Amino acid sequence: MKFTIVQHELLEGLQKIAGVVPAKSTTPVLENLLFEIADQKLKITGTDLEVTVTTEVNTQSVEETGAVALPARVITEMVRSLPDIPIQMESDSGYKIKITTNQGFYQISGISKENFPEIPVPIEENVVEVSSGKLARMFSKTIFAVSADELRPALMGVFLQIAGNEFRMVATDGHRLSKIVDTGYKGTVESIQMIVPPKAVQIALKNLSDGDQTRLVIDKSGLCMEFGGTILYTRLVEGQYPDYDRVIPRDNDKKLIVDKQLLAASVKRVSLFSSQLTRQIRFSLDSEKLTIQSEDIDMGGEAREELEVDYHDESMEIGFNAQYLSDILKQIDTDEITFQLKSPISAALISPVKQIEDESFMMLLMPIKLSS
Repeated sequence: MKFTIVQHELLEGLQKIAGVVPAKSTTPVLENLLFEIADQKLKITGTDLEVTVTTEVNTQSVEETGAVALPARVITEMVRSLPDIPIQMESDSGYKIKITTNQGFYQISGISKENFPEIPVPIEENVVEVSSGKLARMFSKTIFAVSADELRPALMGVFLQIAGNEFRMVATDGHRLSKIVDTGYKGTVESIQMIVPPKAVQIALKNLSDGDQTRLVIDKSGLCMEFGGTILYTRLVEGQYPDYDRVIPRDNDKKLIVDKQLLAASVKRVSLFSSQLTRQIRFSLDSEKLTIQSEDIDMGGEAREELEVDYHDESMEIGFNAQYLSDILKQIDTDEITFQLKSPISAALISPVKQIEDESFMMLLMPIKLSS
């Protein structure tokens, strides 16, 4: 293998793979990246056996084709530290790579392609094409609510569902839920569901860009995302996702509309004086007024702020976890937020005041019992 490539092109390719390679692994080969040269392109692959990412990078010239696996950390840090200059890479029969630039010479020991895990190829049972920008938006609006509870493995991923003319994503950890629906979906696949692991979602979010189309290839055990010269394959989370519609209340008749920035800033300040164990803050609602309070009995802390809001229903007090609420507020794109409430023990529905075209986005937050 012998080829020449420009530093910024190689670094860009390496950064697309970066999130998949484990820093430490009981299987040392997984700490490597597979370099393959064919058809004037460099193909780089990284895997942790659950998620595999392959990306193509343009070269300046190719003198010999071939393949070799190289230590991911060393090659990435070395390329990152170079200026934007041509880099020549050449391997010998012992899988040593010689790297030459106009600034110096470097050598790394690699391993044979035969020792690298086999790259999965999904069976094209179902194929869906979606806007990369839309896919990224839907992932970003749900990933924050994925559960980390290993006792409930089905919740440890984003639930992706196609039902008729709706493309949905849902995530929940039992305390909060986020659901976003593309109501303008016009695909040939009418019914499918899967649970996508968070690592695959996070890597996809780093690589998806507006203006592109993403091709989703789905089979029984895996999902393949193809976008802009990069292919991301992931195994799916096993298990049955719970019936999330059952926990979404339909009769929350009290409506609160509040400025997002004012509320987020107030929650942040008041929560500094809340219990570090419960992170509890209290919402006291009266006509056109929201009072936010917190108290830490152990440390003697206390805080109280008032906001003018659009609220015209009966007075009510309800408690929330401040961190969960702050995470939800960050997902809202509009200046104002709508809270739909029922009682101090019923889940709150939170959504932007105005939905964007062909989209339905809402979040659910469970209340916490108020201390006396």
